[in-house]
Amino acid sequence: MSICKADIGDQVLDAARACLIRSGGRKVTLAEVAREAGVSRPTVYRRWPDMSEITRALLTREVMGIVTAVTDVTPLRTAEFDATVDLVVRVAAALRDDELVAALWRSQREFMTPYVFDRLGTSQQGVLAILADAIAHGQRRGQVRDGEPEKLAAMVLLITQTSIQSRALVESILGDDWSRELHYALSSYLRRPDGDLPSIPG
Repeated sequence: MSICKADIGDQVLDAARACLIRSGGRKVTLAEVAREAGVSRPTVYRRWPDMSEITRALLTREVMGIVTAVTDVTPLRTAEFDATVDLVVRVAAALRDDELVAALWRSQREFMTPYVFDRLGTSQQGVLAILADAIAHGQRRGQVRDGEPEKLAAMVLLITQTSIQSRALVESILGDDWSRELHYALSSYLRRPDGDLPSIPG
């Protein structure tokens, strides 16, 4: 039975993930990935020109897969205020603990840092769109403060992303309260000023 193009693409990305995790996040070659996937190098080259593009596609799939897995049970768009913030925190915690994301931050800082300082990646744009939609919904329900949803979403992304990337700096201070404090920060930022004080999950 022939394998469809989409299946081959996932097969290659699965292989790239396995190679990167096995290497501890250090760079691997396209030939290694092709060998792991059981396909030829030309097959891989027809989809991606180099390992950087494969890694970008893999990272996008990884991040959006985490977002989907966390929000499938309770969609962000329909959740109540505290549940919405809790979902954002749970996504952040899942990204913080993800094996691939952690390995890339540890061993390929030069690859990851442009998405902190220079430009938004595909997965970040996808997350921004989801956040903006959830924020707009919260505003219509009178739970989220006024403001352009896209701008509020951008700041939520910035706060959350920074909390993930710099967690090690304050690990000895926050410890297990990291999620609780992130929830409070996001709740305080988003909640209407005339609403109740943020309630924080225990």
